[in-house]
Amino acid sequence: MERKEKSTRQESRLRMLIQANQMLAQMESLPELLPRLLKLAQDVTESIACSILLYDGVQDVLRFALARNDTPGVAQQLLEGDFTVQMGEGIAGSVAQTRTSILCGPCDSRINRDTDAATGFVTRSLLCVPILYKNELLGVAQVLNPRYTESFDRDDLEILESFAHLAGVAMVRSKLLDALLEQERMNVQLQAAAKIQQAFLPKLPELDGGCHIWAQTRAAIHVGGDMYDCIMLPDGRMVTYIADVAGKGLGAALVGTAVWSRMRSLAMTEKSPSKILKLLNEMLVNDMENALFVTVCIAVYDTGTHALDLANAGHLLPLRIARTSGGAEVEEIALPTGLPLGIEPDLAYTEYRVELRSGESLLLLSDGITEARSATHELFGEERVTDLLRHATGAPYGPKLMGGVDRWQAGVPSNDDKTIVEFWREA
Repeated sequence: MERKEKSTRQESRLRMLIQANQMLAQMESLPELLPRLLKLAQDVTESIACSILLYDGVQDVLRFALARNDTPGVAQQLLEGDFTVQMGEGIAGSVAQTRTSILCGPCDSRINRDTDAATGFVTRSLLCVPILYKNELLGVAQVLNPRYTESFDRDDLEILESFAHLAGVAMVRSKLLDALLEQERMNVQLQAAAKIQQAFLPKLPELDGGCHIWAQTRAAIHVGGDMYDCIMLPDGRMVTYIADVAGKGLGAALVGTAVWSRMRSLAMTEKSPSKILKLLNEMLVNDMENALFVTVCIAVYDTGTHALDLANAGHLLPLRIARTSGGAEVEEIALPTGLPLGIEPDLAYTEYRVELRSGESLLLLSDGITEARSATHELFGEERVTDLLRHATGAPYGPKLMGGVDRWQAGVPSNDDKTIVEFWREA
């Protein structure tokens, strides 16, 4: 009769394990999951009390996460509190360190009787098992005092180990779902930020006298650190620049927004591109505390005289392209290059003047163009830029260059933002 009752009890527990698996599959967050795990652990082992300790891989300790105690008048502090368990410390620490289960009977010396004396709870028997997922330690589960017998046995231990396996799968699933939800929330925020960043891109002006301007930027991810602007001044001059904030993503985009705003303000009051860079550098050094640096190439174009005043802060040098009967001549304008903005205070930048002649183009590029990688991780490089421009059929050259880089990458995700600004005179 006793054997039949034991068999019936085991069958009931197995049914509870199956039900537990179905319930755990519906839990989508760890805060929701832990209380259910405790209740199910008690049910499948028919125990009076239980607790779960989660493994903190950073500190290499166990932390009490949650506990249940059905004994009236006994403090909850018996099983949980704001404290940690070191690896190898006590029963729970030993189970976590060895990843081996422990069964303690009424006379087992490993049970901490000091805790019993302090709380009034008498521990008759204890089971403690590791919660693992593919040999990764997630925590430990422990149950105390069976309801209907004096001590837990090996069957109880096997049931709790089976439950711990289900708990491990459920916890990993919950963490993955939380991570996916967080990623979805971040994607929504980044998409909104990308729309805002697009709103900052200027509407390119219609220029007189056979002059034209073209520009395009593409972020490596939703938002980027590349930017450009075109600011028309009341006296007929045009301030154009290309900038690249170190890094990419939301942080770089926020710094870029600050640069955009300050640059617009300075362009209205300062005629000198070198002075604009100097003042912008002071702002970045003082306000950003060297968090990020910015490279900038700025051109102030007089639409009446076609004179270009250039200044450079650590950016790629601009390219001048002249159309010839045999193709195009590409020249790198060797203007003096200073340090990027935001690194050191009290920097001075040098100006360089050139004339944009009929049939010539000026290209400003970000390093996402030259450093675009192919499927074999080869850089596009400055030589390919020059070669492609030499064989192009005329202005605007920017769209042809961007298309050439796209073909080079052939579907490979961009490793950096890409930006081109071009203005040119008709022949």
